[in-house]
Amino acid sequence: MALRISQIQTQKQILAPVMQQSIEVLLLPITELSLAIETELQENPLLEIDESKTIKEKSKIDDLIDNSIRRLKDQPSNPIHDSSFGSDDDETDEKPITRALPLEDSLLNQLHLEFNDPLEIEIGEYIISNLDENGYFTGDCQEIAAKLDLENTQPIEMVLRMIQNFEPMGIAARDLKECLLIQCRHRFNGHADTLAKIINNHLEDLGKKRYVEIARKLRVTPEKIKEFAQLISSLEPIPTRKYRPLHSNLYSRPDVILTISEGGGFKVQINNEYIPHLRISPIYQRMLNNPNLPPEEKEYIREKIKNAILFMKSITQRNQTIKDISNYIVEHQREYLEGSTQLKPLTLKEVATSINRNESTVSRAVNNKFIQTPHGLVPMKFFFSTGLKTDSTHVTHSAGRTSISNRTIKEELRNLVEDEDKTNPLSDQEIQNHFAGRGVQLARRTVSKYRQALNILPSHLRKN
Repeated sequence: MALRISQIQTQKQILAPVMQQSIEVLLLPITELSLAIETELQENPLLEIDESKTIKEKSKIDDLIDNSIRRLKDQPSNPIHDSSFGSDDDETDEKPITRALPLEDSLLNQLHLEFNDPLEIEIGEYIISNLDENGYFTGDCQEIAAKLDLENTQPIEMVLRMIQNFEPMGIAARDLKECLLIQCRHRFNGHADTLAKIINNHLEDLGKKRYVEIARKLRVTPEKIKEFAQLISSLEPIPTRKYRPLHSNLYSRPDVILTISEGGGFKVQINNEYIPHLRISPIYQRMLNNPNLPPEEKEYIREKIKNAILFMKSITQRNQTIKDISNYIVEHQREYLEGSTQLKPLTLKEVATSINRNESTVSRAVNNKFIQTPHGLVPMKFFFSTGLKTDSTHVTHSAGRTSISNRTIKEELRNLVEDEDKTNPLSDQEIQNHFAGRGVQLARRTVSKYRQALNILPSHLRKN
């Protein structure tokens, strides 16, 4: 076959450097942003800290916190109601980070290397933003398809499969079996089929070391099953394990501080305590006016000034976006912040529409960001959850509400199981009936999904 040279015209969406930097800065929580500023100060000699403004800003934040603390002393305790954020007697404002940002950076970099199509990149960003602290995909392909107005989930499934092959292997799996199967296909090619059968059909028996029973069903020797068990045990069930912080002194800090104002309402303040005010060095600005300055030096200074301005603008845009989102969260979840035990349903799309931003921008802005409320440090993503429809004739919560947050449903499900009769534990059907009695439209498979997400065993395994 003869070789031929031909021209092919294709269309690709390439982000401009200014847009790339804006996205990178938006992704950074306050601790990472502080490090990024230090790096930029070292690399760009024209950028410097405006000490007077920085000191003034720090003093302003200290006053806000002090005033809020004084008001709280005169009010009854009202802790955040979700048990996942520690007990009521927690006194520290700082909690360990559960998932390090560099992993998300790595996944996003792999995503942009693998895909060129803007839609596929947007799908990938949705998937990555819906990973839990163990690296499992907790989202729903049909929900993503609905958000992006897609006719079916085929493109989402395709992007998900590609991400599952990113490093670390098994990331974005939907459950333990899928996570192990992904790793098997790449690590144990010669035994992949047999190992897949064991993982798919005999994982519970394997955990209980029923080697003889598995061997009989697969028509191999028990010794061979033991060998396969060793191979499976070498796989990583928690893909994010090695990406978690290695140092115990690495803590999360609030990106937003929520304080109680004089009138009893809430005031949103971006935390700039660790973020210095930046400016262009006046020395270099004066150098540009020097007629004797060589052209190459003048060009160098112009380029560095341009970079400095873009970097400062990215920080300003980041802070404004986070503040706009926080203001909407506070307004929408005011009842919860004032003492209600139930969150209202809230989606990224709803916030994006309200503040006139892209949904993917909101997703980036809330990821790994924390709000310091008067009652504790809370991840911004905590306030987001989809809603389940309710029958208004059975609704017992806030008047007029026709949907309830799935986070509230999970918390109630947890409480039901904790208070159940351990000799006769509740089945998924009985849990479904309980919620139906409250007017909550909850499918049985959804009950099972929520129960697994809460690491609650099926009823026959909970029985004493």
